Order: sequence, then structure tokens, then C-alpha cells
Amino acid sequence: MKRQKLFRPPYLYDAGGDISKSWWIEMGYRDPRDGKMKRKRYQEGFAELRTKKARIEYADIQIKNLTAKLLKGWIPTDDDTTQVVYNDDLEYHVAAQVYGRKRKSNKNIRFYASEYTTLQANTKSKKTAESYRGKLRELVAWLEREKLIENDLSSYDHSVILRFFDHLIIEKKLAGPTIEKYKITLDNFFKFLIDRKIMYENPVGKIEIPEGGEDFSAIPFMDEDLAILIPKLRSEDPQLFMASMLQYFCFIRPGEELLKLKLNQINFAARTIHIPRHMAKKRVERTIDIPTQMYDILVSHGIHNYGHNMYLVGPFGRPGTRPIGYNTLRERFNKYRERLGLTDLYKWYSFKHTGAGKLLESGATIIEIMNQLGHTDIASTYRYIRRHFGDRSEHVRTMFPDPPGFN
Repeated sequence: MKRQKLFRPPYLYDAGGDISKSWWIEMGYRDPRDGKMKRKRYQEGFAELRTKKARIEYADIQIKNLTAKLLKGWIPTDDDTTQVVYNDDLEYHVAAQVYGRKRKSNKNIRFYASEYTTLQANTKSKKTAESYRGKLRELVAWLEREKLIENDLSSYDHSVILRFFDHLIIEKKLAGPTIEKYKITLDNFFKFLIDRKIMYENPVGKIEIPEGGEDFSAIPFMDEDLAILIPKLRSEDPQLFMASMLQYFCFIRPGEELLKLKLNQINFAARTIHIPRHMAKKRVERTIDIPTQMYDILVSHGIHNYGHNMYLVGPFGRPGTRPIGYNTLRERFNKYRERLGLTDLYKWYSFKHTGAGKLLESGATIIEIMNQLGHTDIASTYRYIRRHFGDRSEHVRTMFPDPPGFN
């Protein structure tokens, strides 16, 4: 891709040395609003100077100042842009409490990153929004370190993004799966800017993802391990057992969907669970079928006898008027995992993946799996299956022909 010129250096127009005529300083700059080169003239201050020497000395000072500003990313439209006061959503919450979150600034990348993360907080789950915020915070911190933070957005080309990823890979030594997530986040952020006509090209482009590195995402349980774990949970921690089975049978996500689940969302007559949009990961409401096994578990726990406004998973091992702590169930699960000597590749989320795999093996259609998972499109379900279970084939597993002489 041809590198775009961001500005033409300022120069003096001296009317051939004639001080009876107008003198000015002229420069060119690329307007980020339409991507076109514009011309800007500065005539102020020349008319009062009555000698050629005075005008040249004045021009030298002005050209030096303008050039320094241009090299820092300034453009003339910045002087015409109303400065805005905005809540910087990228600030750490503790620092925000001490110093406040108000910043006065022209609309640089920090402003737009804050605007974007605020949008994500209102359209995505809390965990997803926090992931976006953390990655953009890292980008902004790196730009500040490199003294690029005040540059116009049009200066952030592919070479700048490559330098940032070099920082992530070489300096921070992040693994391939994490680098891939950074790429997705930045790609979506710059698409957001393009959609709003703030930028005209996505600078992310092709990023080499490091091979290897550990992937710490949850894996499904092996049958023999689950056969050890489930009886322990059922007999020793009934609440943890019920919560794990909600993941397994109903694909309830173990974060906000599970912890904020109230009894009035469970329809025992229809055998469904309703997840409103403000609780759903993709901010799309969904209704989940309750399989018979899960229905029996809920009934055996007497869930239908509690008040409708109570949280299903409350303190003291039963429904309550307030939800349980965010990490409590995960920490309780981790203790069982360690006690039973199970691999730490099993996560609290593994129950959901295991249930999805078992439903797939049972012959459920891709649409049935998609609906139960709460995916909004079938492509997401195919990616989910491929990631956690691979491209599976019953024919390959059971009908593969023997080589000659095998038997």
C-alpha cells in the first residue's frame, strides 16, 4: 500500500521580496474527515513588519513552530475543533476515584477508545467489555510511551500497528491465542472508526500470530474424570452440583447469566429459562429449554418453593436475596479439581463445553445446538464446535477401512 503523505512542510511566500504585497506562510495537511490534502495560509503578523529582514525573521520562527507541531501530529483542524470534556473509560477505576475521570482533549485516539469501550459496556457482557477495555488501554499506554498519543488518527498506519504487536510479542511475550484476541479487538475498534467516517483505512491488516504458546481456555471433561467429579459434587456441595449441571444441560454461562439468574426467569410449567438481553453475553435475549434431568434437579432442590425475586444461587448454599460472590463458585470448583488430582486445563466453564459436546454426539441438529448455546448465527456455532471438538465424523471413527494385511 502506498504510504500517504500527512503534510507538506510550511514555507514562506514572499511575493518576490516585495514588502508592498502580501506575504504568508503556506502548508498542506491531510484532513482526516475526508482523507484529502488541504492548503492552509497564515498571513497574520506580516503586515505590521515594514522591512524584508523583519518579515523573514518572523517567518523563520513561525515555520519552526508549525513544523514542530506537525511532527507531533497536530493539524490545523485541531484549532477549529471544539475541545471536549469526556469521561475516560480507559482509566483504572481506583485512579478514577482519586483523580476523577474527566479529561480535556482534542479528539485523539484516547477519546475514541474511551467512546468505543463505553459502547461495548452497553452492548456486550461485562467480561467482554472488560476484555476490550484492557486491550485498548494497553494500546493507549504504548502510544503514550512512544509519544504518539497526540498524533492525528490518520498517522496510525500498518507500520505503527506492527510496532505495537512487536511490543506485545517480543517485550510482553504474549502467546499466540492472546495475540489473536488483540488483533480482533483492534480490528473491530478501527472498523468502528471507519463506520463513523473518522478514519478511512483499517491499519491492522495482516498480523503474524506466533505459533505455539499455551492456550488457557477451558477444555471439555473426559468421561472418566467427570464420572469421579459429579458424585463428589452431588453429595458434598449440592449447590455447586446444581450450578455445574445448569452449565452442562442448559449452557448457562457461568458469569452474569448464572450469578444474576432469578427464580422468576425459570418457567417450571413450560420448562424454560429466560435470559434477558441485559444479562446475555451478546445482549440478545434467549429462552433455554430445560432438559428433564435438569428439571428433576431443580425440583429436588425445592427451587419452586422459594420467592420469585430471589437469586437462584445465593449465599449459604440456597437461593437468596442477593447473589453469591463473582468468583465463589469457580474457587469452590478449583478446590475439588485439585483435591481429585484433575488437570488444571479443566475450568469452571468446562461443564458448558462438555454438555455441548455430548449434545452434538447425541445427534442434535446444528440449529438445536445453536439455539441452546444462545448463538446469534450458525457460523458462530460452527466455530465453537471446531474449536472445542474439532471437525468430527462418525464415518471416520467407525467406518474407516483397514489397510491390507491388517487382520
